[in-house]
Amino acid sequence: MLSTPLHPLLVHFPIALLIMGVIAQFLALWKKDFFDKLALFLFSSGLFTGILSYLTGDGAEEFAERNGNEISSIVHIHERYALITLLIFGVIVALKIVRHYRKQSFLLPLILIFCIAGATTLTLTGHYGGKMVYHPTSQSGSIFYEEKEDRE
Repeated sequence: MLSTPLHPLLVHFPIALLIMGVIAQFLALWKKDFFDKLALFLFSSGLFTGILSYLTGDGAEEFAERNGNEISSIVHIHERYALITLLIFGVIVALKIVRHYRKQSFLLPLILIFCIAGATTLTLTGHYGGKMVYHPTSQSGSIFYEEKEDRE
């Protein structure tokens, strides 16, 4: 067993991949073929790494609790937004695959709406994750903050 949780190491991949996927999807409005394929690749990769990050979240929660941090109130909000984010981007991947094979134009506005919703929930997920780590007033008793206090 590792001494530190994998979640903080993995979580940056879906954030970067999914945000870049949203950007690529909007760029596909002008340069359709390349950016549309790139967006599908980024969304698929981001969804896969997001699922891995989600699955490692419990280990990070256990690690924090073992180290005396009370994060239960925020961790459940963070977890809920993470699950909603994964569901939204899962729908985006499914819609993009259907659109690729059926060429139905009405799916594009729907995909763009889901992109905005997914980017919003991804931002909220990151906000609450960061709040647990960096803001001691968030009831997290952050390890990083305590180490900083000890040095002063």
